[in-house]
Amino acid sequence: MTMQVTVKLFGALRQYLPAGSSFNSCELTTAADSMLEDVLGMIPIPEHKAYLVIINDEKINREDYTSTRVQESDEIVLLPPIKGG
Repeated sequence: MTMQVTVKLFGALRQYLPAGSSFNSCELTTAADSMLEDVLGMIPIPEHKAYLVIINDEKINREDYTSTRVQESDEIVLLPPIKGG
């Protein structure tokens, strides 16, 4: 069984969206029992790139990626770090 999740990438992270994506988002098909780590693995962001993950307006800590289950129609947002000046 599979499900659809929406992933939105902002800033410089947009360059890692799969081909055919809209401006800053894509729909990914994943297994119904997928964890956040599985979904993030479908996007080719280099290991050294820092970013924040927000699911449905809730920030997810990096140590929780392997234990956070994604649900059908979740909106996963990836934000690059914001630099002040």
